[in-house]
Amino acid sequence: MLSEDSATLPYAEGPLLVVGDLVLDQFIRGTVKRISPEAPVPVVEQQEAAFYPGGAANVACNLAALGASVVLVGAIGDDEEGRQLMRSLSQSKIDTGLIQVIPGRPTSLKTRIIAEQQQIVRVDREVTTPLGEQDVSRVLEAIQGCLAGCAGLVLSDYNKGFLSPSLVTAIICQAQSLEKTVIADTKLQVLDHYRGVTALTPNINELQLSTGRLLRSPSDIDVAARELMDKIQAPMLLVTCGQDGIRLYESDSQQRTHFPGHAETVADVSGAGDTVLAVFTWALTIRRFSVHQAANLANHAGTLAVGKKGTSTINVNELLSLVKVHSTNSLDRELSPSKTRTLEQLLSEIHAVRQSQPSAKIVFTNGCFDILHAGHVNYLQTAKALGDLLLVGLNSDSSVRQIKGNRRPIVPEAQRAQMLAGLECVDFVVLFDQETPFDLIQAVKPDFLVKGSDYELHQVVGRDFVEAHGGRVELLPLNQGISTTKIIQKIMNRYSE
Repeated sequence: MLSEDSATLPYAEGPLLVVGDLVLDQFIRGTVKRISPEAPVPVVEQQEAAFYPGGAANVACNLAALGASVVLVGAIGDDEEGRQLMRSLSQSKIDTGLIQVIPGRPTSLKTRIIAEQQQIVRVDREVTTPLGEQDVSRVLEAIQGCLAGCAGLVLSDYNKGFLSPSLVTAIICQAQSLEKTVIADTKLQVLDHYRGVTALTPNINELQLSTGRLLRSPSDIDVAARELMDKIQAPMLLVTCGQDGIRLYESDSQQRTHFPGHAETVADVSGAGDTVLAVFTWALTIRRFSVHQAANLANHAGTLAVGKKGTSTINVNELLSLVKVHSTNSLDRELSPSKTRTLEQLLSEIHAVRQSQPSAKIVFTNGCFDILHAGHVNYLQTAKALGDLLLVGLNSDSSVRQIKGNRRPIVPEAQRAQMLAGLECVDFVVLFDQETPFDLIQAVKPDFLVKGSDYELHQVVGRDFVEAHGGRVELLPLNQGISTTKIIQKIMNRYSE
C-alpha cells in the first residue's frame, strides 16, 4: 500500500467522477496599520492575491494530487473567473470536458481578505438558483455516459444550485444500479434526496442543521449521527469535528470510532473538508483500504490541510510523513507494503471491498506452503483467476507441527508469509494456529473455497458452511511430481551421498 520510497502508487482502473458546485476561491492577503476614516473598519494594505479551485473543484484537485485520474462535472459562467478556474484545473490534469458553460450565470467567486492570519471579511459573488431543466438534462446525460467506467463517485454540494434534488436522486439511482460507491458532502439542511449514498461526510454544524439537534457533547453527536444514517439509509457517516478529529459511524455496528485531531497550528480551515472528503474517497475506492484505514487517513489529511494557507491540496508523501509521526496504533503497519494481516485487519479489508464493490468475489485457500515451489505458484494463480480477491490462510509453525510433526516446517512462518505476499496473485495472507482453517472460513465467508485435487469434496474442511452461504468449493489440478516432501527427500538424498 503506501510506500515510503515513492509517491507513485498503483491505482484501481477507471477515474473518479466528481460532481458538484464549482467555486473559484480568491485570497487577498495584506497588513493592517490603520482604521478607515470613512467607517470603523480596518484598512488592509494588499501584499498578494491568489486564486485557487474551490468547492467540487478543490475536491477534484486533491484527488489529482494523490495521483487519481479525475473527471469533473459542474458549471461555470462565460466569464474571466470561469476561465481562471479552467486554467487551474488544466494544470492539475483534471478532465474538464463535462463542465458546462452557462451564459448569464456567473462563476461562483469567494473572495477572502486576510491580514495577520486573520480573515477580515469574505465577499461572495454567486447565483444559487437551480439549473434549468435543459441544463440538468445535459448534465445527467453526460454523467450517465461515463459513470459505468468510473471507480467511484463524489457529490460535493455547496448549495449553489448545481445539484438539484432531482439530479442528485437520478445520479444516486444510476450509481446504485451500477454498484458504484457514492460519497457525498453537502451543506443542505434537508437531505432526503441523498438517500442511498454509501457515505456522507458532514461537519458538526451540518449534522446539527440536518437533524435539528443541539450538539453539546459526544453523546449528542452519536445520537444525531445514528438518526441521520437511518434517515438517508447510509452505511457510513464520517463526521468531521474540527480540532477534535473525526468520528466514524457504520450501520452494521453500534460502536463509533473516534480518530483524535493532530493539528498543532491552524493556518486556514478553508477547504479542509474538501481534503477530508477527497482522501477518504481515494483511500476507500481507488486504494481499497478498509473503512477504518480510510477514515484515519482522512483525519491525518485534515490536519495537513488546516496547516496550509488558502484552499490547498496534499500529496501522498506528506500524508505518509504525518502518519509516521502520529501513528500510535496499527495504521503505520496497515499502510506498509506487506500483505500480511491479522484476522481483525483482514475482516476490515473484506468489509471495505464488499461495501465498495458488492459484486466482488472472495477466494480463500489455505496451506503450509513450506518451501514454496512452482506447483504452489501455479495453484495460487489458478485460484486467483476464480474471483477478485485471493486470501491465503497460512498454517503457523505450531499448526504445521500438529499436522506434519516436529521436524516441520523447514521455513519459519514469517518467511513463508513474506514469500506468499510477494506473489502478485495473492492479495492477503493471514496466519492461523488451529489444525484446520474452519474458524477462519466462518469469519471470512468466501465465495470460493479452494483446495487441491488430491482432496475429495467430502474431505474439504468448511465445505458445508461455504455452500450453505451460497459459495462454491473448487478442487484445482496439481502439478504432478512437485511437492515439498519430494524436494526435502531429494535434498537429503543428494547430501547423504
